[in-house]
Amino acid sequence: MRYVVALAFAVTSFAAPSAQGQAAAPPQSPAAVAAKTAPAMTAKSAPASAAKSAAAAKKAPATVSARPTTAAATAATAKRVPAGQLLDAIRKRGTLVVATAWNVPWVMRDPQGEWQGFEIDVARQLAADLGVELKIVRVPFAEFTNALTDGTADVVVAGYSITPQRALVVDFSNPYGHSTMQLIVRKDLAAQDVNRADIKIGARTGATPEATAHARFPQAQTVPFSDERSLYAALKDGKIDGALAYIPRTTMVVAQAEGALAVATSVSSLPSTVEGFAVRKGEPGFINFLNAWIAYWQADGWLDERRSYWFESFAWTPRFSGAAAAK
Repeated sequence: MRYVVALAFAVTSFAAPSAQGQAAAPPQSPAAVAAKTAPAMTAKSAPASAAKSAAAAKKAPATVSARPTTAAATAATAKRVPAGQLLDAIRKRGTLVVATAWNVPWVMRDPQGEWQGFEIDVARQLAADLGVELKIVRVPFAEFTNALTDGTADVVVAGYSITPQRALVVDFSNPYGHSTMQLIVRKDLAAQDVNRADIKIGARTGATPEATAHARFPQAQTVPFSDERSLYAALKDGKIDGALAYIPRTTMVVAQAEGALAVATSVSSLPSTVEGFAVRKGEPGFINFLNAWIAYWQADGWLDERRSYWFESFAWTPRFSGAAAAK
């Protein structure tokens, strides 16, 4: 019961962040703490090199604006640079511009308006290891490719699934995350066949679940939504019959619904996906750095620790509700 209450408080607070409660800093792994004095990528290098990198990191700490940055406001920061020179341009500029989209608990904001979530932790550590500041630009999920190609952003960090179609227009790093889809529906539909004409299944526009909904439920009506909050609001209001999205967000929505929603038990073997960083075509140096970053933090265990914190424990949920935190 305590677990369900925590989820209910947290999900309710995401829709309208309040000014209540104090947002504690995300728990840090031992490796993350060590990174404050010596960036991860130089931790095993010569002392002189490590000291130089540590000084650079202190001079340009990874910070995030408390409020969303618009693409227009950031375009001047992430100017188009010649192909193959993006990594050097980022380091010279002193700022890493990350495109992301709201997706609990991957990307969200706490009651104080600060960016939080698994991908935010990843972005902060990535910027710290580059020795630059972090600037987040909020981009509609379906427009990530445009943000990369027009120079609005340097990299997508958003739980962005690696697919063959996307790889035709952007370059992906190796995977650093993985997710599983789940269909949640009105409770009376849980055991029914939902692949029929009178059923409306919502999914986020441009996201992998939208394509999966069309493929797995061709007889049903697939209804696209520009963001996840409008998707779940429509499900709650009865405007659609189900929502296809990813665990653990679906788990949280079902818990918050107090019995009105359930997992569709008639549906099995929904796809799993892997996620990576996405950059514009023609940046092998940047891709090489990103792959090295992933390999380092996977071996260290920090990536697994962060995934466990955000996707399994739900220990973070009281931070997103003044009422829950007060208890």
